[in-house]
Amino acid sequence: MLKKVAIGILVFVLVASVALFFWARSVFTQDTVRTTLAAQLSESLGQPVEVGGIGAAIYPRVTVNLTDVTIGQPPRIQVKTLHVGTDFRALLSRRIEHAALRLSGAKVELPLPDFAITSTTDPAAGDSSSDSPVAIVSIDEIVLNDVEIKSGSRMLLGDIEMVPQGQGVLLKKVTLTAENSTIDITGQITDLSGPVGELSVKAGQLNFDRLLAFVSDFAGNAGLATTGTASAPTPRGTAGAKAPPMNIAVSLEADGATMGTLVLDKLSGKARVTSDALVLEPVHFGIFGGKYDGNLTFSLGDMPAFRLNAALAGVDMAAATKFAGSPDTITGRLSGKINLTGRGMDAVSAMNSARGTARVDITKGTVKNLGLVRTVVTSTSGRSGASAKSASGPASESFDRLGATLAVANGSASTQDLRFESPDLLLAATGGLRLDGSAINLAGQVQLSEELTQQAGRDLVRYTQEQGRVTLPATITGSADNPQVRIDMAKVATRAITNKATEEAGKAINKSLGGLFKR
Repeated sequence: MLKKVAIGILVFVLVASVALFFWARSVFTQDTVRTTLAAQLSESLGQPVEVGGIGAAIYPRVTVNLTDVTIGQPPRIQVKTLHVGTDFRALLSRRIEHAALRLSGAKVELPLPDFAITSTTDPAAGDSSSDSPVAIVSIDEIVLNDVEIKSGSRMLLGDIEMVPQGQGVLLKKVTLTAENSTIDITGQITDLSGPVGELSVKAGQLNFDRLLAFVSDFAGNAGLATTGTASAPTPRGTAGAKAPPMNIAVSLEADGATMGTLVLDKLSGKARVTSDALVLEPVHFGIFGGKYDGNLTFSLGDMPAFRLNAALAGVDMAAATKFAGSPDTITGRLSGKINLTGRGMDAVSAMNSARGTARVDITKGTVKNLGLVRTVVTSTSGRSGASAKSASGPASESFDRLGATLAVANGSASTQDLRFESPDLLLAATGGLRLDGSAINLAGQVQLSEELTQQAGRDLVRYTQEQGRVTLPATITGSADNPQVRIDMAKVATRAITNKATEEAGKAINKSLGGLFKR
């Protein structure tokens, strides 16, 4: 008996399923349904929508399958299959309520057309026509699988899950991939017409060049303008109220990032994306083995402008000078503060356009081929034919600290307070240098340490001393790869005469005073 009941139930389920299937096909696969749905989507989006084919399924829920869907003219969005899942009662009322849209094989090309998105949260909104074979009333979920987002020659691939909420959407899960980079996004867009919202972005590697290009294209014509449900239908292709400006707040974390050929490590911070700029404030990342803490702003466009204002710590100067095109010219660790503006993402463009100020201090390093001590020894030896190369001592100069306040403009930096401090000497200089190291023009004074002063000849100390130390006027020219240090012997002679005159005047005064007191 039980076996017969079970078989009867199974037969009933099969018959009901078959009946339900054919009933669904009869309701949703008519050509009038296809054209009606295309018209409703066109009205809702404000752009022409074409639907190539239509089908139906009943498992796991009643689903209308639209194939070969295109949006826009020319088409900017193409969907291979659009699945519209609805509740069972849709069979009876022919109203698609609480639908789940699943798009497979979607292709999106930026910039998007101008949309005018009409809210459909009011169930009455679907009754635009009493004799309509089917009406889309509300959508609870949108899922995009294998979507391609194209901007020029750039391509993003990904999967998107979102839930419509009023004038915006809740982004439950967004995974985008470009080449070897993957970005995960969650958050909420409160107003699609801007868009406006808050997002959380986590990435393995970010490429700022591609990111800025996509943001620029999106901001230039995102094509989203929402309109609320009105008593009268919104005319096709017309937007409602003026859209708010694009304004998206982003919490950002990335294992690394690139800007042109510059590589950054462990990037984190807060970002704001508007139609004009991408602002990271605050932002923290590793650079050349050190740290950057501050803010960073990029304007949008073909040649992005930048502004950075930050504190640097522990930057490896060997790596930094190699990146700038002058490898092995200087070593040590840099700390300081920078406030610069410029344009371009590559090193050459950034250096040539940079303007602003910087305070830098480099510790425990060397300057290639500087040879300050060797030059001083050669210049003061008094040997005919002596040269810096023939003198003993290293060609590179070690230092404890090298610091300067810099004014940066037109690919150059000028300073009024450069100081080079080492156990053997102190150099104080003014002048400038090209940021790429191709030219140096500094002038100042070299002051020997107390130890080297004591080793110098008595006459040299007498005629060149300042504060009891041998002090010599020096110039540094040439390039970072091949600096040329010269001691200005003419100025040495002038100082010697001045010191001699001062010495003789002192002797005369002492002699006169001595004679006066003897009387």
